[in-house]
Amino acid sequence: MKKPVLYIVGDSTVSSFSDPYYYPRYGYGTQLGCYLEEIEIINLALSGRSSKSFIEEKNYELLFERINKGDFLLVGFGHNDEKSDDPLRFTDASKPIEDPTSFMYYLYEYYIMPAKKKGAVPILCTPICRVDLSDDYTKNSGHITSNGNYKDAICSLGRITSIPVLDLTEETKKKYEKIGHLEAMSYHATIAGKYKADGKTLAPDLHTVDTTHLNIFGAKYVAYLVASLLKKTNCSLKAFVKENIVEPTKDVLIPNSEYQVRVYEAPNLDAYVPENHFKTLTSGWYGTAFGDCGGCPDEEEHGFIAKEIERGIFQVGQSGSAAKGKISLLSDGLAFCFRKIDIHDNFKLEATARVLKTAHVKQSGFGLMLRDDSYVHQKSSSEMITSNFLAVGFVTTDVTMSPIFYREQTELHKEEPLFSYLYQTSDTAKLRISRVGQSMTLEMEYKDQIYHKTYVDFDLLAVDHKYMYVGLFASRGTLAEFFDVDFEITGKSQGA
Repeated sequence: MKKPVLYIVGDSTVSSFSDPYYYPRYGYGTQLGCYLEEIEIINLALSGRSSKSFIEEKNYELLFERINKGDFLLVGFGHNDEKSDDPLRFTDASKPIEDPTSFMYYLYEYYIMPAKKKGAVPILCTPICRVDLSDDYTKNSGHITSNGNYKDAICSLGRITSIPVLDLTEETKKKYEKIGHLEAMSYHATIAGKYKADGKTLAPDLHTVDTTHLNIFGAKYVAYLVASLLKKTNCSLKAFVKENIVEPTKDVLIPNSEYQVRVYEAPNLDAYVPENHFKTLTSGWYGTAFGDCGGCPDEEEHGFIAKEIERGIFQVGQSGSAAKGKISLLSDGLAFCFRKIDIHDNFKLEATARVLKTAHVKQSGFGLMLRDDSYVHQKSSSEMITSNFLAVGFVTTDVTMSPIFYREQTELHKEEPLFSYLYQTSDTAKLRISRVGQSMTLEMEYKDQIYHKTYVDFDLLAVDHKYMYVGLFASRGTLAEFFDVDFEITGKSQGA
């Protein structure tokens, strides 16, 4: 007889991850198998999604292709439904179930009803609390916002529809209030480690604790809460909870064995005195070149330029006949005119780029780039040449080029389409990068076509935990001119 299946949907507090962090992120959906038995578990949760945005994902389509009578659906949304600055994710917890913009409406229409029609049993989870450094869970950390109380909306929906609700908000709130925020942080992911006074022993850097996302200890604890709360319901899923389950202990919290301390010095822009080929005119813009550049990129003889030749007009790339720097599978080296942005800021950057010179070689490129780090007066190192970035413009191979590409955890990824030719001198493209919370959107208009991609929950914290860097880049024999440059801080991010 086929085992029933527990399908799980939700956001980053539920989903799986592959992190380079000291204490990596784990969603509680990944640990439910520690407390349930005789049931198959399929975790379809995705980081950064809300009950609204998840319905556009392939995982949503897959869910209702496969779920059958006798299966179960565990639903864990809320964190990103709160993001009122992001229309693609926001749902309103203050409005009733009949309102098509409400949180309850999305949960009911797109999860509860379709599951019931398939003969499956839906279960709702309220969102886990974020760690509050003031130990105050009466506001955003407890999911109480100007657009309603997201925990209460789920509980109300459960009463209206007779669907079981597992109140993880209340349980994590009670736990965190009891132990205080310093101890509560031990349940959460930590980006970086640091050496103790002996210079050899690693310890978590508490300044980099992620107050939203769980580590493996926290994920096991919340999975334990799910199982414990299930046992108190009339839901038939409780029959699959293991006997005599116990709360996990902290000995399951082991640092990432592959974690390496990053040696990074954020650019001191207040003291930066650029060479002539890196000078800018507009306040807040800085020119530089760094990475795998075939020599010290500061030296003018290597041909790197990242300067503002007239107010609002930038030339970035390489002059002369040189073809140095690269954007390759293994390393990057580029010229970069950039702005430093607080990690909590939303922004938009728009520009038109015109190719002034190209060497027609592979591993070349130009466009807009959003990076985790930036460097001035610093020679290449193995760390800086594989940092995380998103870029819109072009990167080339021998005979093709891609309009949108990114590097994450050292790997370079190129998005479709792949053009079967290389960009030419005088080619022009309109480019845009914007950020709203966890959503980064890249767009290019080129030869009357628009290329567009949105990335959710892209990692811009692995190296520089306080800032990100956005700007104009070019590399390897390409010199590009950027004009109609428009940069704007558009507000504060509402976080994860």
